[in-house]
Formats: sequence, C-alpha cells, structure tokens
Amino acid sequence: MICELCGADVPHTKNVAIESTVLAVCNNCAKFGDEVSTPVVRRGSMPPVIAQRLEARKRRQTPRDVYAETGEEELAEDFPQRIRRAREERGWKQADLGAKINEKVSVISQLESGAISPGDALVRKVEHALGIKLKEKVQPIAMKKQAASGSLTLGDLIKMREKRE
Repeated sequence: MICELCGADVPHTKNVAIESTVLAVCNNCAKFGDEVSTPVVRRGSMPPVIAQRLEARKRRQTPRDVYAETGEEELAEDFPQRIRRAREERGWKQADLGAKINEKVSVISQLESGAISPGDALVRKVEHALGIKLKEKVQPIAMKKQAASGSLTLGDLIKMREKRE
C-alpha cells in the first residue's frame, strides 16, 4: 500500500483525519492527524452529474469537420411571411406576440416587414412562441476548383446562381 501523504510503500496504512480530510497514511505520517476508526469509503464510480458534465465537455471539445457536414440551417427567405401567417392563424396582434416573447411591437413590425434580420436568440423565441420553423437546411454550392491563376469573384458567383435558376 502507498501512504497518501508521503508516498512511501508500506505494508499497511492507518486512516487518519488531517485537516478534516481522511487519508490512508503510514505510521510515521499518522502523527500529523487524529486516527479515524471507520474505514474510508471510496467510490468506485463517479457521481452521475459529474459523468454527464464530462461527457458534455468531451462533445464540446471534439473538433468538427465543417466540410463533412452537409446542409447548414439558415434563416428562410420568407421568414416575414411565416411569422405574420402564424401570428394571424392564432388571432394575435403584433402586441400580443411581442408580449409573449418580451419584445417591443416595433421589433415585431420590423420582423414582419423584413426590415430587420433576427439574431439566433430572437429566432428561437419566435419559433417557440408560434410553433414554427424559421430556419431551413440549405445545401452548400458545389464549386469547381479554379486554376491557381484565376480566383473566384463575386461576378462568377452571380453567374453560377443564374445558371442554377
């Protein structure tokens, strides 16, 4: 056995409380604390809360391959119409929706007119309140590799988009 205080390899240890911590120590280190009669109960496994947090931490720290992911969610082009239609189906006024999501009526008005583009937090609040989806998956545009001398310009992107439509 190994003394938890000095690290010496000894045939047997004593359970000693040193500064309110119970340690398994050798006879030489036992003088630094008071001997405890009950053996220390050590957990073989960690509490479930800690296991969940470690698993979540592992997921967060795992690098993602952004090129392997197909289809990202982006705000739908017709989000103003979706918001207005869902609000009117429920018989709510703009003030009612604003009160439900804790936003001003002017913000709701601007959303429905398309004057502003909502951030992620506002999108989540509106989706939750109205029970609709404002984001949809889009597939990335497959690009042909250009020669090293020629680079892709905005004009090239516009031409590619016109060909698709």
